[in-house]
Amino acid sequence: MQDVFDVIVIGGGAIGATSAWRLAQTGRRVLLLDKTRLGSEASSAAAGMLGAQLEVAEPGPFYHLCLESRALYQGFVDELFDATGIDAQLTHNGILHLAYTAAEAEALQNRRIWQTSAGAKAEWLDSKTVAELEPALSACLGALLLPDDSNVYAPLLVQALAVAAKQTCTVMEGVEVTDIEPHPSHGYTVLTPTGNYAGESVVITAGAWAQRLLQPFSTPCAIQPVKGQLLSIRPRHAQRFRHTIFSDDVYLVPKRDGTVVVGATEEHDAGFNRDVTADALLSLLSAAHHIAPALKDAVFERSWTGLRPGSPNGQPWIGEVAQFPGLHVAVGHFRNGILLSPVTGNMVVKSVTGEAWPTRWQPFHVAGAASRGVLQNESR
Repeated sequence: MQDVFDVIVIGGGAIGATSAWRLAQTGRRVLLLDKTRLGSEASSAAAGMLGAQLEVAEPGPFYHLCLESRALYQGFVDELFDATGIDAQLTHNGILHLAYTAAEAEALQNRRIWQTSAGAKAEWLDSKTVAELEPALSACLGALLLPDDSNVYAPLLVQALAVAAKQTCTVMEGVEVTDIEPHPSHGYTVLTPTGNYAGESVVITAGAWAQRLLQPFSTPCAIQPVKGQLLSIRPRHAQRFRHTIFSDDVYLVPKRDGTVVVGATEEHDAGFNRDVTADALLSLLSAAHHIAPALKDAVFERSWTGLRPGSPNGQPWIGEVAQFPGLHVAVGHFRNGILLSPVTGNMVVKSVTGEAWPTRWQPFHVAGAASRGVLQNESR
């Protein structure tokens, strides 16, 4: 007789592992499937910025979703540490968004006004103050300080999530899902080359690879890989940064081990190509040198790529798919999968358990994607 799980989660990145872990905490039998190894794709490749205020250029539901998830983060990583002993290295260092032109300065001042009006912390710093805070930087017109934005070390976060999932769920790695078949009455069979698995509910959290699984169900979600190339350097001691540094061309994310992550390209037409290219590294290093000339003798550590799950508007689609009861998605998180993992896990739990979502989450429900003009042939 075929074993039946309460929930089958397909995709073990930060979103999938968090969702599976949270679902298992409700007492459900959860199977988590991943085509390679938990967290080995975009999640572990991320720079780890928790830029709730940085990422959003205007007020609205997405801004508030990012703030909500950021507010959950300390409890999230503390709970993971208690469960696994792995420290995700949440660092409350703030983000400095630099301005080099009058237009950039004006845009950042406008952002400061609407963000502080909504109750968030944001402070404009003049060029002298920026130089005093971060002497390794080149002269700029000023910067917007976002003191509550922070960062984690993404590889350690996904390692902790993988351990937590394995403690509470049945986990199968190296298992690629080839198809999802709905039963005539209820539930689904998930097909793989090595065996088939039955579940009362299925949650698709397959990141950049979700589109193939979604197509047979005619969902309005259009998920495409967006390639990002990053590198890591180790500055000399006197060049270490107190804050995460962000400009329109590059960002520098300092880590506790003394390295700095430099990122990232945004390549919408690269498909699933994973090559690290000379021109991309040259572009990142040149931009880093422009904003921080003192890094010229930093030691090069490594480079890598990640394939982000891009959606047409850069925002996620979550919830139960119309016409297919028990089939749920959490896809399209683009640059914010790490940031949005805590709140997405909560959203998935309520979706699977049939609990009503609060109004603030409704704009991200997959059921409304088509009515908001997010169609399969649109591009971001």
